[in-house]
Amino acid sequence: MYPTTSEKPRIRVPSGRYRVVDSADHLELWREVEKTPTTAVKEANVDGQQITTLDAMYVIEQATKLFGPMGLGWGYRIEDERYDIGAPVLGAKGELIAHEQTHTIRLALWYRWNGERGEVTQFGHTRAVYRTSTGKWKTDGEAPKKSVTDAIKKCLSLLGFAADVYYGRFDNQDYIQAQQAATRIAVAEDQDAEIEKYRQEYADWLKRECGTLRDKIPHPKSIELAATGILNRLPDKASMARVEPEKGQQMIIKARDEGIARVYAAQEKAKQEQSQQQQEVTQND
Repeated sequence: MYPTTSEKPRIRVPSGRYRVVDSADHLELWREVEKTPTTAVKEANVDGQQITTLDAMYVIEQATKLFGPMGLGWGYRIEDERYDIGAPVLGAKGELIAHEQTHTIRLALWYRWNGERGEVTQFGHTRAVYRTSTGKWKTDGEAPKKSVTDAIKKCLSLLGFAADVYYGRFDNQDYIQAQQAATRIAVAEDQDAEIEKYRQEYADWLKRECGTLRDKIPHPKSIELAATGILNRLPDKASMARVEPEKGQQMIIKARDEGIARVYAAQEKAKQEQSQQQQEVTQND
């Protein structure tokens, strides 16, 4: 027998029982932990690639804040550990000298949330024996510890911890500025004054952008493209000011439409003037 549409969805928990949940609850934990302060991330160069790295102690602290102390509210166990053979290292004559090695673990992380026990599994990897860019061999004695840290961060990311980092949002300068603003507000002695400062900056930015769309861009397509870019940036700008973005979005859309109407009106006026001039020339002839 199929459930009726009025029945609420259920999820199966580790005990084997089913728990009725509201579908709106599924992202409750995710939204609680998805945003990361700029103090918890930094840029790093890994094998010539510029990446954003996440402070492991930050996500561990957040997990402890939500679930409880490690070992009581959450924890992990290592299910598998090994050294994987990596790329071959060849000598000057092409002979095989050795292989690089990567330390790998499979880690299961458990946690308690809303009275239920959950568990996620991920892998952690660390280069353990490898040849550096200068040609020297290096053995990383802390590879096992680093692999555990890597796997813990990956497991917590599946629950939404620091999701903005994994989404790549820290590649967006506006998002970084919004997170910097949130950090400054959180540590400010006078938070109301700090928020008011960002709200004034947001209002000034909106005024400038609306003026540009309304009065300065000469082509309808260019106005549409500029408005789209502004609307994409607006949520982060509004976040800095601790305001909802809807009003600002309406202002930008209105300015866009007025700007396009201005261009079309100017074009129509130019056509009429040209037509009138042609009529006058014809009459004079």
